Amino acid sequence: MIVFWLIAAALILAAYLLFWWTLRRPPRLDTRIDLQANLAAHRQRRRELEQERAEGKIDQAQYEQLLAELDRDLLDLSAKRDGGETRPPYQGIVPLFLALGLIPLAAMMLYFSLGRPDLLNPRTTPQAQKNAPPSLEEAIAKIERRLQDNPNDLEGWVLLARSYQATGRIDKALDAYRKALQLAPDDPDLEVRYAEALAQSKGGDLSGEPLAIVRKVLETRPDHPYALWLAGMAALHDGDRDSAQRYWNQLLAQMPPGSKPYRQLTTMMQKAGLQVPQSTAPQPAADGASVQVTVRLSPELAARAKPDDPVYVFAKAASGPPMPLAIVRKQVKDLPLTVTLDDSMAMMPQLKLSHFPKVIVGARVAKSGNAQGAPGDLEGQSDPVAVSGHPRIELVIDQVRS
Repeated sequence: MIVFWLIAAALILAAYLLFWWTLRRPPRLDTRIDLQANLAAHRQRRRELEQERAEGKIDQAQYEQLLAELDRDLLDLSAKRDGGETRPPYQGIVPLFLALGLIPLAAMMLYFSLGRPDLLNPRTTPQAQKNAPPSLEEAIAKIERRLQDNPNDLEGWVLLARSYQATGRIDKALDAYRKALQLAPDDPDLEVRYAEALAQSKGGDLSGEPLAIVRKVLETRPDHPYALWLAGMAALHDGDRDSAQRYWNQLLAQMPPGSKPYRQLTTMMQKAGLQVPQSTAPQPAADGASVQVTVRLSPELAARAKPDDPVYVFAKAASGPPMPLAIVRKQVKDLPLTVTLDDSMAMMPQLKLSHFPKVIVGARVAKSGNAQGAPGDLEGQSDPVAVSGHPRIELVIDQVRS
């Protein structure tokens, strides 16, 4: 809006400058007569009088009288030529300035009364309002109306509960979680979220019913990440450091080493005085899928890697989600090395090696430090391989990521 007013002011100033040449000096009315034109007219009239006398239309006395009058007129016109008629200095300049000031003022008043000043702000335009994301309150109201029409919408109840939880309305969040649990009574994710909301309603205290729910979930899902997190928090609060160490070690084993959640949890463990395992890569599962991988660095690329550069060895689905199904972190100085990727390294319970018939195994020297890879990283990967039978793969890191 400021830009609009600056442009409007500049245009008004430019228009006022057009009057400057006239206003810079007093106005003058020039009434001077062209001498040459008057002399020519005088001579013409004199010839006409001589012709009329010769034809006898006028006598000598009339001729002389008319000629004297003609000469007198010429003298009068010549006298007027020497000066012009002037008006009083700056006559009418005050009304002019008043008009110049009132015109833009009147235009603005008309615009604000009859125009659309709201369009000056792009955030208030109808299109902007149409494209603007709804507020959280509007979204909650929309979900509530949706659930009135379809009370068996599990996803809607979960979304409503999370929204209430995010806005601090814990009592309503608990009611929404209970509705959702009626529709899905054995859902461990819902049970853990309900336990968290119960703890929030008690000022963050996990003891009692919230902890009982978390332990119940861990009985059937001992690898549930959020249940492990809450159980570790509850144990630490109760002073049971051994249980907290055990729960969080299990949680660390599910995280890719070097990832942000991994670093956050290890930092919290250090602050709590817990031991951070030197290596959280578990041993191969006896009854799950596993892939043994031997990795070496191509001699041609050895000069481009530093001994402390991180090396990630991972397996991902040949056809499926892009995230790793299992991952191990080492360093260049450990090469060549042999590691085993298995189901116990799954980042999520539903994303295990055994859930996919074929995987692609890769190894990456992450020059950027990013496990996801970046231009300049050194890489190597296998063709799709079947996970059944615990295959063994040899990988050579011989490519530079572009």
